[in-house]
Amino acid sequence: MPYVTGEKGIKIQELMDKSNVEFDNNNYEESILLLEQAWDEIPDDKISYSESFLIVWGILDISRLIKDVDRMNNRVDNIFFCSPQRGDTGERELWEGKVAYELGNFKEAKEYFKLANDKSKGRCFGTKDGKYIKFLKQS
Repeated sequence: MPYVTGEKGIKIQELMDKSNVEFDNNNYEESILLLEQAWDEIPDDKISYSESFLIVWGILDISRLIKDVDRMNNRVDNIFFCSPQRGDTGERELWEGKVAYELGNFKEAKEYFKLANDKSKGRCFGTKDGKYIKFLKQS
């Protein structure tokens, strides 16, 4: 998976680093805005670059934290297309399931969580995913 190189690559990394600082300072909206700026800096074929997956992941994660379901819904499909060379370990389905859950689409969420769990053999769920794991186990 190629990374963006040159001045563009440096600017993208700087924006991602600044986003991390803002996140650490609980400035979540500013953190997302910096990630969206980083996204805009990726060349036109955005999805083929490694940074694309990480940027979308960050936007989704922060959006979930602040319960910005509109932003989550607008970005979640990108997770399936970004960095297509990246291994398929259920992370993409996990995100689709999280967004579906937060939007109240529980049947869809359960289907995605099952796929994510199967692909990853349960490893894609992290320590902050307790409510999703509990939901998946309720059948």
